[in-house]
Amino acid sequence: MWKCSTSKNFLYRLPLRKSIAQMLATLNLLKTKIAIESERNFKFHCVMSMHESLDSIATAFKIGETFSLKRIVLLQLPPFYKNEERRKRIEEAENLWFKIVYPDPLLREAWKFLLEKIERSCQKTIKKLLNRFDLIIAVSRAIPSEMGEEWFNKVISLDPGVALSNEDARLINRILRRTKGKDRIVILGTAGPKKGLIEGLIAWRYILKSINQDYKLQVTGNIQPNILNRLNVFCQKLGLEDKVLFTGFVSREKRLSLIAKSKLMIYPSHVDAFPYTVLEALNLKTPVVAYDIPALRIYYNNLDGVTLVKESDIEALAQKSVETIENRHVNVETPKIVKTWDDIMDEETSLIKKFVTR
Repeated sequence: MWKCSTSKNFLYRLPLRKSIAQMLATLNLLKTKIAIESERNFKFHCVMSMHESLDSIATAFKIGETFSLKRIVLLQLPPFYKNEERRKRIEEAENLWFKIVYPDPLLREAWKFLLEKIERSCQKTIKKLLNRFDLIIAVSRAIPSEMGEEWFNKVISLDPGVALSNEDARLINRILRRTKGKDRIVILGTAGPKKGLIEGLIAWRYILKSINQDYKLQVTGNIQPNILNRLNVFCQKLGLEDKVLFTGFVSREKRLSLIAKSKLMIYPSHVDAFPYTVLEALNLKTPVVAYDIPALRIYYNNLDGVTLVKESDIEALAQKSVETIENRHVNVETPKIVKTWDDIMDEETSLIKKFVTR
């Protein structure tokens, strides 16, 4: 809310969220009051959604419609997927996740049904809303590629809209200087169905049959206690109870140190725009084995130290991981990304200024 001299107000019911808890809260929340107040000599030109979620896009759209503002959205991830095969692979990953996290079949099917219904509704609404936005910006070429050909001329890609910050670059250099040897394997990312954690654990079981048993898999990132319990039970069933360590949240420096000490980063993600963790790993001279999805293919496919396998092919993921671990002389190429964060911000603001002043 902006507080100045004159104001306009309207009541607006927020759309359904994917999170059930948030959704129920939204249903119980009658309406949200949005007030835009402006000084006498100041004029708003546009409203911008900084995310591709339905809540963010729908709210920005409604504000723009109510106050006659141009509407802009910045997509951080693809809001939907045109390719049927990609949708199928993502759905398979979600089914595998639900099977492990919700072992009760009735509860599992109820959750799946409800979330799938909400997601289909969200994506249908997002498509309609995006077609009525005035400017759509994406942080990577992978986003319009995933959305489908009809969006190629509607979406402007920053290509990429992500860079290694000066602070991270300095931290990486310090960590590289003090790191001696690589003695572990790491999986990074959010613990969720689309990030492929379950597939990574299954691949790890296969990997251990062929490599030094002293290696441990470290999984970073916050995990809800109930889900962590299920993942630990799953690891026990795989015979991995003493071969996997869930670190929980760790500081940035410790996380980068874990990557630097890793012989390999397994990255079985199904959804991405420009994987920053892969950029970090390659700068830390840690090779990566990942699924061949557009975000990885566009920005990392031809680099030494990056191996891409067919999406959802867990056996191939494990085999290429074994080959990488056993190779004593893996050359890891640092990505040649010439953009800085300042360059990206200048590019983004230039796009917006040109748009609102034309």
